[in-house]
Amino acid sequence: MECDSPHSSRGVAGLYSGGVNDSTPTSASGEPSNQAIKILLLGVGIILALILAWLGRVILMLLFAAIVVAILLTAIVDWLTKKLRLSRRLAFALILFVATIIIVLTAWLSGPHIIEQFADLQNDLPQAAHQLIERVDRYAWGHWLLNQWSGYSQLSSSVNYALTRIGGIVVSTATVIAGLVLVLFLGIYLAVEPEVYFSGIRRATPKRYRFTLDACATNAVRVLRWWILSQMLSMTAVGTIVSLGLWALGVPLAGTLGIIAALLTFIPNVGPILSVIPAALLALAISPTKGLLTVALFLIVHFLEGNIITPLLERRIVRLPPALTMTAQLLLAVVAGPLGVAIAAPLTAAALGIFHVLLPPETAPASDAWGASSRR
Repeated sequence: MECDSPHSSRGVAGLYSGGVNDSTPTSASGEPSNQAIKILLLGVGIILALILAWLGRVILMLLFAAIVVAILLTAIVDWLTKKLRLSRRLAFALILFVATIIIVLTAWLSGPHIIEQFADLQNDLPQAAHQLIERVDRYAWGHWLLNQWSGYSQLSSSVNYALTRIGGIVVSTATVIAGLVLVLFLGIYLAVEPEVYFSGIRRATPKRYRFTLDACATNAVRVLRWWILSQMLSMTAVGTIVSLGLWALGVPLAGTLGIIAALLTFIPNVGPILSVIPAALLALAISPTKGLLTVALFLIVHFLEGNIITPLLERRIVRLPPALTMTAQLLLAVVAGPLGVAIAAPLTAAALGIFHVLLPPETAPASDAWGASSRR
């Protein structure tokens, strides 16, 4: 028995140590296995999310446009609550009431006239382009230049077709109207109770990242708010000056062209170029001198808007880097077409707001990184 005791004790020790040694490889081998499964599921989830985002890219763009509308509404509501000492609900109801009255009165008093002017623009643009081609063809240099183009014989019909299509888009279609109505109502819903929607995103975020999420959202909203307000002021100034300038030059449909110029000012880089095309064509159809004066008018207006008007309107205006904005416009044009081009600038502003929180400048605190750069 004494001889067996050491052997049996060694056997028990060996069984214990063996159990430990056997369990350790099992758990160790289980951890990599579980880690591999998590990585695999994460990769599949990311791929599915990217596929869904690509399939619903237009819906996502419309949702972001609704967020832009909501930020504009909340900015006005906050201003009213501070200046008039109203409750938030009363201020919001007052804004909706005043906006509804303005829209109804505008549609009733000027709606038919505006629609008629846009219809005239759709008809006048192809005629103006045709007259411009004939006028250029009368000159020797113009005739030579047009002959260098192999498709010169089809130029007139191609221009007429393109401008007719552009005119149809300018007049607006049922799809555009439906999209605008959808964006407006979504923006109103988001502006009424923004905390309800953001709280859902916050609950889905792990606790250790919620502070960063709050900082990013706050800074992105602040940047977007200042950018939107500055664009609204710029659009009003550009539309007013262009309308008065074209009226003084005797260009037809001056009011309609002013509205187009104001709306296209919302799109940096591309908008000012597109806005001058219809006005220049209509002016060139009258005389070359008037066409050159119209182009000069647009150049002066946008120079004043970018260098004098907008900086004087608000010192804390948000200035986006032109190259960065144009890059975003090119990328989103491929992704979502014209809607992507229109949304590129505010999306870039929001992205910069988030970027300045995640990677703040070394000389400024994270909470005020963008505010300091926007005030310089």
